[in-house]
Amino acid sequence: MAQEPENMTLVLVREIRAKQDEHTQTLSDHTRRFEHMEKRLDDLTKIVRYALGQSSETQFRQSEQEARIDDLFKKLEQLLNPKEPA
Repeated sequence: MAQEPENMTLVLVREIRAKQDEHTQTLSDHTRRFEHMEKRLDDLTKIVRYALGQSSETQFRQSEQEARIDDLFKKLEQLLNPKEPA
């Protein structure tokens, strides 16, 4: 018996399935890469928040210390240069 020509519908469906498999693999790769990028971005965000927090905390402490040093110098000047009664 002679072989019948392959059904064109089956040929097209096989080609579509093969292309879908390629797309599925590409989408999977992209998803994995985006997840990796999101994790790195989250890590970077945490680092920046920490750095900015440390910076602002340091500035606050420094301004407090400068104010205290100014007060101590005023007291020292008062002790070293007492005002004489007139």
